[in-house]
Amino acid sequence: MRFTWLPVAMLLAIGFATIIGQQFPDLGNWRYLAAFAFVVAFTVSILVHELAHALMALRFGIGVSEINLGFFAAGTHIEGERKSPFEEFAVSVVGPIASLVVGGLAYLGSRAFDEGVGYVALWELGVANLIVGVTNLLPGLPLDGGWVLRALVWKLTGNMHTGTIVAAWGGRLLAIAVLAAPVLLEEIWGRQPSMIDFIIALAVGFFLWMGSTASLMQARLKRKLPALQVRTLARRAIAVHSGTPISEAVRLAAEGQAGAVVVIDGEGKPHALVSETAVAAVAPNQRPWTNVSEVATRIGAGHIIGVNDTGEEILKTIREHPASEYLVLDATGSVYGVLTTADIERAFRGR
Repeated sequence: MRFTWLPVAMLLAIGFATIIGQQFPDLGNWRYLAAFAFVVAFTVSILVHELAHALMALRFGIGVSEINLGFFAAGTHIEGERKSPFEEFAVSVVGPIASLVVGGLAYLGSRAFDEGVGYVALWELGVANLIVGVTNLLPGLPLDGGWVLRALVWKLTGNMHTGTIVAAWGGRLLAIAVLAAPVLLEEIWGRQPSMIDFIIALAVGFFLWMGSTASLMQARLKRKLPALQVRTLARRAIAVHSGTPISEAVRLAAEGQAGAVVVIDGEGKPHALVSETAVAAVAPNQRPWTNVSEVATRIGAGHIIGVNDTGEEILKTIREHPASEYLVLDATGSVYGVLTTADIERAFRGR
């Protein structure tokens, strides 16, 4: 769990201390203690919201790496995709519901007080959680309501990525609405917006726009993944022994129209790769006297990929075992070719 909540907590404490001081001037400096207690209670209520997400995710066997109580928005970092629209819906909607429940309980608690600081604190806590719950249910990413909308579109269309795109555009529309809110306040309700109104609208609108844009880009990227196949992206490779001069390896590659060189041991097993960069670094007049073993890079653990792997599997290998080149083996374990990250990047840009 990570806390970056201090700036918000200080602002909330100052604001609530002002409210308490205006309504109960006899409290004096005790109003700061009351404000501190309110901020602690509100922070706990935000934690309840995030724990609801985390516990529901764990209920479905989905990993949770971190809960962050951050500046403009708290967040629960859930690892991996939800496996069904129902899981997406349940994990997303439970947080706002938790906030609404906490808000309702705070309101009921305030009824136990006819007046006084306890009444005001619980009333304000209830209102704050009501705002958090309702706001998070708005249908646009990166809000919880955006993930709920994504789940509903996913269910209707059968396509998760279509749901992401619709919810991301919902987030962009919300961002525009938030940016326009100060002007609408004046035009519709006749309320003159203050500088604070514009600053808040700009900050929230920016947060929504950036979050929705990131989700939109990710969805478009993932749509391309099924079309990416190791079989079509891999370069044809030739296999040579470690004592082969670079000039001879280059000649054999040209004859075989291959784009990569794999170094094999005495038993014919591949154990190293020779990159174009490594070959280019050797002067042409030195290549007949330099063996491939001198410029080859040993194949590391995880740097072997199957010829039938596709987009998601390719990205998983790259994330878990970063490298510039990967040895590609066919179903029988024989050398098929070499896959380079440069070729993968070109495929993404070109599609």
